[in-house]
Amino acid sequence: MLPIGNMRFVCLLLLSFPLAWGQEHLGTWRSVADRLIRTPPESYPFNWGEGVQQIGLMKIAERTQTAAYVDYMERWAQLYTARELNGLLDIKTPARTNRPGYCGYWSPATAILYLDKVRPRPEYRSLVDGTAQFIRNKAERSPEGALGHWLGSHQLWVDTLYMACPLLAGLGSASDIDDAARQIIVYAEHLQDRKTGLFFHMWDWQTGERSPSLWGRGNGWVLMSIADTMEAMRPGGAQHRKLSEIARRMAKGLAATQDRDGMWHTVLDDAASYPEASATSMFTYGLLKLARLKVLSAKDVKPVARRAWAAVNSKYVVDGQVTGVSAGTDPGGNDNYKRIRLGSQTWGTGAYLMAGSEVDRLR
Repeated sequence: MLPIGNMRFVCLLLLSFPLAWGQEHLGTWRSVADRLIRTPPESYPFNWGEGVQQIGLMKIAERTQTAAYVDYMERWAQLYTARELNGLLDIKTPARTNRPGYCGYWSPATAILYLDKVRPRPEYRSLVDGTAQFIRNKAERSPEGALGHWLGSHQLWVDTLYMACPLLAGLGSASDIDDAARQIIVYAEHLQDRKTGLFFHMWDWQTGERSPSLWGRGNGWVLMSIADTMEAMRPGGAQHRKLSEIARRMAKGLAATQDRDGMWHTVLDDAASYPEASATSMFTYGLLKLARLKVLSAKDVKPVARRAWAAVNSKYVVDGQVTGVSAGTDPGGNDNYKRIRLGSQTWGTGAYLMAGSEVDRLR
């Protein structure tokens, strides 16, 4: 038996870890997933925000081994796997949008890939492979091979990275992983700010125009793409080193722009813009995952992520619903981002569930 003094020290030490890592918020984390699966799956279309939401649901299902979460994902996936893929990817039906071949229709395939890994079915794999083939062979690409946001856009939007990279990396072939890494590297050449290490939203490869603001959620898309791509890579190669450097520069910029409450704002370097919960959740996920992969220093990024996780949970999760999330956003100047309304959005739910999956790994 330990002496009384040592027992007191051990008890205090054990008590300090849950508080330090926000384990008390993991019940809240589960409440968000539980509320989600009480909504009709047909409420959610085959689109980018819903894809991110379902990715988050698969992440919490993996961590908690809750069959009900996977059951719900199956019901949602089966709404779409029986449909003709060209219609889902908006190749033949441009009337659905003025952005044919829009990358926003790729992220649901990532969620369905994760589903196929635990409950494989031929129709799941068919949709995943068909989406990947579109990205490889039909999506618009710049002269350097970077993916455009839609057919005819001639633009790199940072959102595009997350629509493509986790899917390509998750498929696991050397060529797909190489393409995912190459996307991030080319995007960084044109959009990563040399001074802050953070990313601008858009670059047009025909005009050379670049949007002027450091959009919060856009940087979240980038950091999550880096983390998910590097998870599939072997350390030590040239691409791995380049992604590591991009991530380290981003991490420094994020540490410098986090506010006193632990949040990041919708324009990262503009304190007058509002705090934004989806970006803060994305950074929590990306920083913790890259620390787990030993790309970033755990000593440096864990305190940053801990403050962010506590801030989102204390102010922006109400009755199982993630609030404080900006609506869909096109590139522009600072005022453009400040005008976007706040509310509860599918991509905010997904990003929060993803963040919790990395916090849960710290137990």
